[in-house]
Amino acid sequence: MAILMGLLSALCWGGTDFLAGSAARKIGVYKSLFFSQIFGLLLLSIIVLCSYKPVSASVASLSICIAASLCNLAAMVFLLKALSIGKAAVVAPIASLYGAITTLLSLFSGNSLSSLTLFSLILCVLGACLTSIPKSGDGKRETPASIIFAFLSAVLFGAGFWLQGEFAVHAFGVINALWIYYCTAVILLFIYLSVKRDFAAPPVSLLSLLFSISFFSLVGFFSLAYGAKSGHVAIVTVLSSLASGVTALLGFFIRGERLSRLQGVGLVVIITGVMLLKV
Repeated sequence: MAILMGLLSALCWGGTDFLAGSAARKIGVYKSLFFSQIFGLLLLSIIVLCSYKPVSASVASLSICIAASLCNLAAMVFLLKALSIGKAAVVAPIASLYGAITTLLSLFSGNSLSSLTLFSLILCVLGACLTSIPKSGDGKRETPASIIFAFLSAVLFGAGFWLQGEFAVHAFGVINALWIYYCTAVILLFIYLSVKRDFAAPPVSLLSLLFSISFFSLVGFFSLAYGAKSGHVAIVTVLSSLASGVTALLGFFIRGERLSRLQGVGLVVIITGVMLLKV
């Protein structure tokens, strides 16, 4: 189940990244993120109301859940900042290492992984890095700031997903934990846009795109949280980081973007890692 949920999360987030670029270019990063998060919050609110069950969680559990939400939202901000000032060829591989961060945190917290499973996860992380490297021939050096932002994104995503999988979903359940994340994100983005006085509604033509981004992102988060609830946080999180490979494939089949040799090797490495996980 953890393998299936991790792969489903990768598919959904790969699709989200593929679509989000278009929305961000048209209405801006923060506005596209804000409106897509609102769609997700509305969907989750309907689900929570229809399947409401009392939750007896402590203040400490709520604090951890909010901390996980803040980590994930900050990680997204750092990632977008890194991509805005640096090359995707360098930023994306560093940011996709969040799966390795979660694995290390799981090991440090006492979770045990077999040697074969650990090797398979390393292959998946390596493959994710390779598939996210596009062709680049300008020879320009990467700015130190973009590398730092990308690394911070990886660390925060890894920490956020670990906190969510190890604590939040067990205390609140998958749906409630996700609702807290979306609510936190919407509130913080609302405050940011209020300060910037940038609340112009998106064009009607973009509503379907924003809803699609929200839907795929929500399913990705749900898959990750549900898979982590089974107790295999490291496995499901590392597999979710394969989204970079999914994005590369979508670009190849839909936009006609050619894969580099490194990306092709990365896809082979990913498939090998996934097959070993099933052994």
